[in-house]
Amino acid sequence: MPNFSNLAYSPNSIQLEHRTYNVIGLMSGSSLDGLDIASCTFNIKKEPQFEVINWSIDIAATVPYSDIWQQQLKQLPQSSAIAFVEMDASFGHYLGQIVHRFLKKHQLSPDFIASHGHTIFHYPDKQFTTQIGRGAAIATETGYPVISDVRAMDVANGGQGAPIASIADRYLLSTYDFCLNTGGIFNVTYQNKERSIAFDITGANQILNALANELQLLYDENGSIAQSGKLNEALLKRSNELNYFDQIYPKSLDNQWVKKHLTELFVNYDAPVKDKLRTACEHIVFQTQQSMKQIIQKEGLEKNKQYKMIATGGGAFNTFLMELLATRLPELEIIIPSPEIIECKEALMIALMGVMRVENVPNCISSVTGAKRDVIGGAIHQGWRKQI
Repeated sequence: MPNFSNLAYSPNSIQLEHRTYNVIGLMSGSSLDGLDIASCTFNIKKEPQFEVINWSIDIAATVPYSDIWQQQLKQLPQSSAIAFVEMDASFGHYLGQIVHRFLKKHQLSPDFIASHGHTIFHYPDKQFTTQIGRGAAIATETGYPVISDVRAMDVANGGQGAPIASIADRYLLSTYDFCLNTGGIFNVTYQNKERSIAFDITGANQILNALANELQLLYDENGSIAQSGKLNEALLKRSNELNYFDQIYPKSLDNQWVKKHLTELFVNYDAPVKDKLRTACEHIVFQTQQSMKQIIQKEGLEKNKQYKMIATGGGAFNTFLMELLATRLPELEIIIPSPEIIECKEALMIALMGVMRVENVPNCISSVTGAKRDVIGGAIHQGWRKQI
């Protein structure tokens, strides 16, 4: 297991009174590649305002899901109520067992665990979002306190509950103008000294991986198959006509919406897979272009300025997609960070949200989500080894 102790970010060297947290962050993303685990250290101060003095990812791993677990998670939205509740509990115990082995292997004793869970339903217009993997089950298996259900309070206050990646962008990656998260769903954060805004752009790796699966591949490595394909103009036109793309942020996407309106469109379209992959990449890049134009116009930004954008998430490994993005968005300097940051950012983000929950600092920002107010999200489940 690689050690990432040299992966740290220190915005300044001023010595201030601060507190240190050692946290395990857990993230199960919409691409279903597995559970991301990151052991993180945060040095923070709270006065006169909350600030992360420095942070590090010490040890990290991605534990792949078996084919059985992948199928169960995919099929869960169509399950009965009792099957859903049973899966919520069993998935929580499963995550707890994974974390227990991780802690034992690396001889770790964290202050607490922060878990996102796996999103099954996300309907902020109906005021609910559901992530399975019960925090109580994780706490039972590991013995450590667990913070979970981090989106629910924001949604209850009329927010989108997403994208939550902006909290890490604000406190850990503030030197960049834009942060692009390239996971199962693309989302973008823009931040300045006054406020942050963020929203989901479109489905991404969910679509690309589903197309690669047609070729008996888990994913299109480096985007090489997409690069060999030809653009299908008719398919591109259909994918760009969805009403979501005409909406003004704040806005967010549900995995089931992406599956129904985009993944199934691309998978079922009568064309060679390589052409569909190429067209899907073109769709993602086009919608990213349109999103950037919307931000620049709505936020009153300079149109001819060169901006810095950091790209994290699995899509950052798609060389063809990143090159296409750089070509179509010359006003942006697109920065691809180390593989550890690409892979671990979301688990790091959840760990940070856990720290903010313990410190009673808002970890869901209304300027991003559209909620009535900034809120402190996360339910605490005490462990039997430690308490928060």
